[in-house]
Amino acid sequence: MGKEAGPPKDTQDSAGGNFAKDVAEDGLPKDLAGDASFERGRRRRYPFSQLPDWVLFADILPGAKTLYWALYVHVNQERKDNFGDMRVWPGQAKLLYISGIKSKTTLRKYLKQLRGIGAADWRTGRNPRNPLRTQTVYVVHEEPEAGYTGPASLAELYEAYNAADED
Repeated sequence: MGKEAGPPKDTQDSAGGNFAKDVAEDGLPKDLAGDASFERGRRRRYPFSQLPDWVLFADILPGAKTLYWALYVHVNQERKDNFGDMRVWPGQAKLLYISGIKSKTTLRKYLKQLRGIGAADWRTGRNPRNPLRTQTVYVVHEEPEAGYTGPASLAELYEAYNAADED
């Protein structure tokens, strides 16, 4: 058994060059080593929400996509993971604040667009804690419903884009 030629595989770039000489002991590129503004990892995981590809590629206004995010950020991840519960109930004022939408009329227009593609549903009824008030409960959908005809992936989007480009 002979000695391996060249640097270990994990120190080779895609062109076969050796980048180990450019990496500091902490694993960062030498030009970033010691830079306090560039940390390797974080001690605390910051929450984030994702926008499903099919919602991003849907033929709806950008504000409707932002509204989807504003709804999705309210999904309780523990209830989602354990029970599949995607119900949320932020008030309209909170949705306007988070999404940057300026009016309730525009909010309703975007909600109708989300319902139109199957990304969200809702019902309004009496608030269980205060029956004199109403409460809207939204259901956020991560997957398109059966029969959805828009692109559901990047590959499908590019396929449609290339087909339109040929016309």
